[in-house]
Formats: sequence, structure tokens, C-alpha cells
Amino acid sequence: MEEPPIKIWIQKAEEWRFEKEWPLARTRWTKFYLRENGLLKEEPPLSDEKPDHFVNRLYWDPNEKIPCVKYTTERFTRNVEITGPLALYMKATLSTEDANWMVDIKDIEEDGSEKLVTRGWLKASYRVIDEKKSVPYQPFHPHTESIPVKPNEIVEYAIEIRETSYVFKAGHSLQLLIKGEDSPFEDPLWYHLPNSRETQHTICHNSKEISYLLLPIIPTG
Repeated sequence: MEEPPIKIWIQKAEEWRFEKEWPLARTRWTKFYLRENGLLKEEPPLSDEKPDHFVNRLYWDPNEKIPCVKYTTERFTRNVEITGPLALYMKATLSTEDANWMVDIKDIEEDGSEKLVTRGWLKASYRVIDEKKSVPYQPFHPHTESIPVKPNEIVEYAIEIRETSYVFKAGHSLQLLIKGEDSPFEDPLWYHLPNSRETQHTICHNSKEISYLLLPIIPTG
């Protein structure tokens, strides 16, 4: 009972650490912007960039990969600790009235191997957030009303990503993967039922329609 109220296991640092509050008061909330050519950068887009898109389908062969788009940081020059909740704010369109958004955060090692760090998901028709209960790093969706999306209209989706504590080692990259469905062949544990209609997902990232990932970076040293 005399210990601080919070005890965190920091992945990749492989250590326990006590903290007094959550999120951590010293957190440096940092925006990483979705950019062209699959980049994830701290600099926002200053001009028009072409959107990215993928199309989900209803049925997949076990050998097929689920369609997605990926945005990856440059290799980190130092260890970067991410501890706390994350959020994705994304300007996007759909070709149908509803669909699923699923988000993976991955650690890409120097040899190209991947490790899943955390995940988030949101059904487009339940995109409304409760402003009184939301904070920038943790949008709150009451899920009390389904509101269809107007096809091909740009909408902002605020997607909560589950909190984590993880150190990206120097030489590694952080990757944001966005998809519209899971595959039971790739991950039966996290599998969600697919959207009932084939849908094109289009993600915007330009000077007018800005999309970004909000990260809880913990200063070190």
C-alpha cells in the first residue's frame, strides 16, 4: 500500500516501473502525420498529396493478404518509449454507407520482421464522439446511435487505440497499418466479421484534409 499507485511493465525495455498517474504527466504528446509514399512524419503535409485506398471483399482465400495501407516512420536514431493511450484522427471516405476501420501499430525491426504492439478499431456508423467525455488522446464513442455515412463524403474518424508501454529500439520503425477487415487465417484470436458489402476505403492526407497519429512519447535521459 505504500507503493505508488501504478506499476507498468515496459515491453522491450523488459522492466517494471512505478508511476504516480495515468497518463504520465511528463508525456510529450506528438503528432505523426500520414504522408504520401506510405510515410509517417512529424511534419504535416504542405501541399496536395494523393489519397490512398483499398477495397475490402467478402471472401478471401487462405493464401491471400487482407487489403490495407501502411504508413511507416523513418528508422529511429535512438530508443523511443511509447507509454499511454494512442489515437488516430483520420480524414477518409467510404463508397458505402458503413464499413469497419481497424488499426494496427507495429514495430518494424531492422531485418524487416514485425511485432504487433497494439490495436484499435471503429465501425464507421458509430463514429460520433462524446465531446464532454473525450480527451485528444482518448476519444469516447458512446455507441448509442448508428448514423450511416454519406458515400464518398470526407469524414473525420477519431479512433481510440489501446494503451500500451513499449520501447522502439534505435534502428527500428513504427508502422501504422489501416485495414477494413480481419482474416481468420492470419489471426483467429482478433478476428471480426467482415463488412457485408464490398467497400472502397479512401484515406486523405493533404494540407486541407490532415490525418495524424497521436503518440504518447516519454522523454528519456
